[in-house]
Amino acid sequence: MDVATQSLKNVAKIALAGLLVLLVGAFVFFKERVLFADTAYILFNILNYHSFAIQEHRYGSFITQLVPYLGQLMHLPVKSLIIGYGASFNVFYFIVGAILVYRLRQYRLAVLMAIYYFLFVSQSYFWINNEIQQAVAWMFLLLGATLYFGDRLLKSVWVIASFSLLAFLTVFTHFIVIIPLVFLLVYLWLDKQFWPFTTRQSILPVCILLAVIVAKYAFSVYHPSWDSAHLHGVTHFSLKDVIHSFSKPVVTVFLQRCISCYWPAIIILVAGIASLIKAKQWKQASWVVVCIMGYMIIMGLTYAGENDGKIQLFHIESEWQCLGIIIATPFVFSFLLSLKASVGNVVMITFFLVRLFYIGQEAKLFIWRTQFQEQVLTQMRKKNITKLVLYDNNTDINKKYMLNWGAPYESLFRSAMEDNKPLVVFSFVNPDDKTTLSALKPDRFNTGFGTIPTNTLNTAYFITDTNHAYQIMDYNEFLK
Repeated sequence: MDVATQSLKNVAKIALAGLLVLLVGAFVFFKERVLFADTAYILFNILNYHSFAIQEHRYGSFITQLVPYLGQLMHLPVKSLIIGYGASFNVFYFIVGAILVYRLRQYRLAVLMAIYYFLFVSQSYFWINNEIQQAVAWMFLLLGATLYFGDRLLKSVWVIASFSLLAFLTVFTHFIVIIPLVFLLVYLWLDKQFWPFTTRQSILPVCILLAVIVAKYAFSVYHPSWDSAHLHGVTHFSLKDVIHSFSKPVVTVFLQRCISCYWPAIIILVAGIASLIKAKQWKQASWVVVCIMGYMIIMGLTYAGENDGKIQLFHIESEWQCLGIIIATPFVFSFLLSLKASVGNVVMITFFLVRLFYIGQEAKLFIWRTQFQEQVLTQMRKKNITKLVLYDNNTDINKKYMLNWGAPYESLFRSAMEDNKPLVVFSFVNPDDKTTLSALKPDRFNTGFGTIPTNTLNTAYFITDTNHAYQIMDYNEFLK
């Protein structure tokens, strides 16, 4: 069990308050977060097909999809489902944090978890459907429960079953979580005061975890998917690729942002490593440095083909977020304990406020998206257009809108919130996509991945115009 000082307990409560602020933000920015690409797509599939919409076999995401799934069974209005789904992610993170603090008393893990959701975060706060953030919450619940149960882990079938289930949900929810999970297990094992098991007692849980990781890897490699495509770079490389990985744009751009945006990470890393060196904990310090370098190599290998470094920020941030766990671990497990209670509280409050500022700075871009959606729908109503396809040849709009394939789902929900009858929907299409353009019939709904019959839509939520075909025009023509 994590026997923490009262000062660390207070810091954990501050961390929990930070997670609560993110939860409040989920209600404030529900349109910006839910009416955005993947999230709107997943919500549409849940409501339209009355089932969970698990992607890439990432089963741990059921925990957030449970909210709209149960909501549509209770026939809740679409706006309530949108707000509920957007908040469900941060509700989950906050509940896990509260369990760590008030039930399992794993204060260090609670603080580290909160730092993860802040440190390398700005735009990724608004891209909520990426399962890595859910996987990390499952990971901290797994570690917290494991440390809490201590040597009872091998004496209870129920505890072993719980460990196996949490390990499965953690690893299968997103492949990247394996990196911080292995890092933390080794780090805790290196410092015996944090690891309550003997070597013999550790064998069973380690074997269970390895079996789950092997299963996830085998499943990903032998089933063509997003994961298998992105695993290719880290399973097929040479020594030259490893050396050159540090010069890849995905790494160099990230390092630049560590100076301009993520600079608290530098302070946290230096303070943590210095604390370990002062305590002569050379093994832990070396392990942290090795894992940081390893993480950068993995990112360089995975995104070796991205030569311009202009991967969408909201996406690449989520890929880098787990590095924050590695960087912040010595800060949380060593440095914070060397501070006076009042100083530690001020440090953490300042950290959360700084990171909230950077998250707030990126909110403007997502607010613009929702305003653009409303402007298009308003213009459509003025022109008595119920279904519209805009050519995606406006470079400025494409850049600011970031992802336009989700526009059909986003406009569908935006119109449903306003109780339009029939719903007013728009989408984007490439002018050269003759297949899609020729399929835009009155009885079809353009999903962005092709068209589907309108009679397949759930009429409890989605009633579109079946009498008129899509009107097709460029943006300038549409504004006239």
